[in-house]
Amino acid sequence: MFQPADQSQNLRFPTQKPEPLRRRIIHASSNPGDLVLDCFIGSGTTAAVAQKLGRRWIGCDINKGAIQTTAKRLQAIILEQIKEQRKASAQPTLPGAGPDHSPPTTHHSLSFAVYRVNDYDLQIQHNEAVNLACEHIGVTRTKTAPFFDGALGKRLVKIIPFGHPLTVLDLEELKRELKARPQEERDVVLVSLGKELAVDGWLEDWNRLRKQGDVPNKIEVIELRTDPKYGKFIAHKPAQAKVSIKRAKGRLVVEIKDFISPAIVERLQQQAGLLKPKMEDWRAMVDCGMIDPAYDGQVFHIALSDVPERKSDLVAGRYELDAPKNETTVAVKITDMLGEEVLVTQQV
Repeated sequence: MFQPADQSQNLRFPTQKPEPLRRRIIHASSNPGDLVLDCFIGSGTTAAVAQKLGRRWIGCDINKGAIQTTAKRLQAIILEQIKEQRKASAQPTLPGAGPDHSPPTTHHSLSFAVYRVNDYDLQIQHNEAVNLACEHIGVTRTKTAPFFDGALGKRLVKIIPFGHPLTVLDLEELKRELKARPQEERDVVLVSLGKELAVDGWLEDWNRLRKQGDVPNKIEVIELRTDPKYGKFIAHKPAQAKVSIKRAKGRLVVEIKDFISPAIVERLQQQAGLLKPKMEDWRAMVDCGMIDPAYDGQVFHIALSDVPERKSDLVAGRYELDAPKNETTVAVKITDMLGEEVLVTQQV
């Protein structure tokens, strides 16, 4: 396993590679402004080197911790690049420095965004999701039937992996399983996060025969997204923030008054059981905060970033920075511990 020679770069990520190795690869195989893709971003070394070398980049990872580690690392790099550009622009240009006496250009993009392609809260791990679904629906877990996840009363229960909706292929797989169990007469309940349109026709044909005679194995589907009885399990309430943004003596004063992440509260309640979780300080839910004092509605340029260095540290919550002379749109981006972002904008 490679380890960074410069231990200041060591983020203690199990598969982290040293920056010089990635630098050689990226420098040899791309030009400034080119796009670098890392499908397994890990601790963000590829993106960090690409950012420093003036390449555009895209990083992907299924691990939330990897995304957060990479985001913090890149925020620090971008803030340093912003400082360097400000110093360069403040220095007078020396005659003969360039054909047009202009300061050197840069390919650095000084912002990035995090996109949630998959709903992490629903794809935590299939086993954990099964446990949660069983708890909400009232399924009794059993090991007597390996194909099934448990029983609901006298009916067998199969939970479809939450990474995809219920499909005809899932139904055909169930059909083959029941065919291999000729003595099994119990009905079946399928639990899913949705279903394809073709599923309804398949189920109608399957259950029609069972309504007319004594044929066993009627199939019922519970859709966690839409079912009025069990829908709460899948209901997602977005995080919310109360932020004050105002001008004071030529400065912008930004203060986060309150923040609530229902997803975090729900997870804490699941872990606490009968005890109600206590969250005395909203900052314990926040992973980081960023401010763009001149937001254009498209690209978020980081002028101030509050990223606690240690897990035990909290964001400050109150910030002051230079205010543009003219009316401007200030954007405050708050990211919670699960990676959900809240963007608050205000004209001042």
